[in-house]
Amino acid sequence: MKNCILTMTLLLSITVGFAQDGVNNNREGITISGNLSASEPGMLGVSMEWENAFMNHKRNGSSLINISATGLKYKDGPINVDGTGFAIELGRRTYFKKGTYSGFYSQSFLTYSSTSFNENTPIGKFDGKYSYWSLINGDLGYKINIGKSFSIDPSIGFNWKWEVKGKGDVDNKQFDNFVFRAGIKAGYRF
Repeated sequence: MKNCILTMTLLLSITVGFAQDGVNNNREGITISGNLSASEPGMLGVSMEWENAFMNHKRNGSSLINISATGLKYKDGPINVDGTGFAIELGRRTYFKKGTYSGFYSQSFLTYSSTSFNENTPIGKFDGKYSYWSLINGDLGYKINIGKSFSIDPSIGFNWKWEVKGKGDVDNKQFDNFVFRAGIKAGYRF
């Protein structure tokens, strides 16, 4: 699954990259990126940023959607299983420097994530689901435009998760509600 998403992201990035010509990084556009985030859960996926005229205090802003595959480890005594799932994040970004879509920014997301566990353990089969919503999370980042269309976009932040009651063998006590995260995106702008 991860290899499939990564391959699709790379192919899309290469295709979009060769189609670029004369892009001005201070004009509105769309950036499609591969997205990697280290947190609980870890995420690997695709991100799309729509730069738009909505300005917050005369600073440029954009709308974001991240669709990712998730990986999460569940540890409780002799139980040590890996889960896989998905996350969908919808958000808003504001750039600190007026008149540009690069440099320092802050962003916030509405997030839903669901991770399933289905594995044999020394004490029997472990089967369950962990999911959460998040309305309170924020990141600070720095978008670096390289050339006319390529960008690197590292960020750090936090996520406060509102957990849905665990299903099956999953006990939510094994997961933190407040987690830090760090991520990086690499993408093409058109």
